[in-house]
Amino acid sequence: MVTVSEEQFLELLGRLAPGTPLREALDSIVELGNGGLILIADEEQAKQVVQSGFRIDAEFTPQRLVELAKMDRAVVIDPRLRKILYANAYLVPDPEIPSEETGTRHLTADKVAKQLGVPVIAISATRGRVTIYYGEIKYVLQDLSAISSRVNQALRILEHYRNAFDALLEELTVLELEGRVFPFHVANVIQSIVQMLETEDEIRRWFIELGREKELMELLLEWMMLGVRRTFELIVRDFQQNDRPVEEVIEEIRALPTEELLSSERIMQVLGYEGGEEALDVAIPSRGYRVLSEIPRLPMSVIERLVEELGNLQRILKASEEELMQVKGIAEVRARAIKAGLARLKRRLALER
Repeated sequence: MVTVSEEQFLELLGRLAPGTPLREALDSIVELGNGGLILIADEEQAKQVVQSGFRIDAEFTPQRLVELAKMDRAVVIDPRLRKILYANAYLVPDPEIPSEETGTRHLTADKVAKQLGVPVIAISATRGRVTIYYGEIKYVLQDLSAISSRVNQALRILEHYRNAFDALLEELTVLELEGRVFPFHVANVIQSIVQMLETEDEIRRWFIELGREKELMELLLEWMMLGVRRTFELIVRDFQQNDRPVEEVIEEIRALPTEELLSSERIMQVLGYEGGEEALDVAIPSRGYRVLSEIPRLPMSVIERLVEELGNLQRILKASEEELMQVKGIAEVRARAIKAGLARLKRRLALER
């Protein structure tokens, strides 16, 4: 049996999204109350299971597939969805391949998909249900209204997550400026970000099935996720105590099991902190990448030099304009802009609180 990756399966779902030729054909077959069995495979793969049938070798169109599916047996389409290779094909998979399916059509689809590692689509005439078999994967194609409902519900949840994230981030900024950040403050923001990213991944997976129906919802998703990934990167740069690449640290945090993700101590371990629970009660300095990035027209290259020269945000806050001007790339005007920008940020946060 052939293993199929998640990426391969999602790519297939994209080819079955509303507006695609194959989805148009499937919807028409269901609307007509017909069943069907569709094998997507190349010539060599098909020969392993096709024992008889009509050789067609014609251009694939939704209309042709709908008509040919009226025959009792399978239709074989090439993987690029350009040609119909066979119609009324009798598929005979390896009888040793296990399957829990009972109906003849679905049993055949399941076994052929496992044997060849290719997509096989079974359409139930009685239930009007489209089932995809792809390697070991079995997936019932969802109704668009049901998917839309799930996406809208997930977007509402994401909105709550975003509100909580914004509040936590504002609190973190205040504490960074005051030099009173503790590990759990950092961990709380990271936990919130990971929640949002996981919800986004789930929504985007549903978007694949929605096809062109996703457009307005996708705009809303992008607005709610604005700046989240960038914030994650900057927070890691601000607080990590190891030399690992930021992307590697983020990947490890996102891969943590749920129970470990909820542990401030575990998150701080990934960031390079040691000392167990006692270390959670010790304030930690911020380097200042994220806070400084809020100052308009201050390039990241200058921020990096500032942090490299002065070490952390508290030292940058205490530095005079003359001391800031000692950093390469900072002249009098920019030094004044940095001091003014940090002062404005403090005032704004004080008013909002």
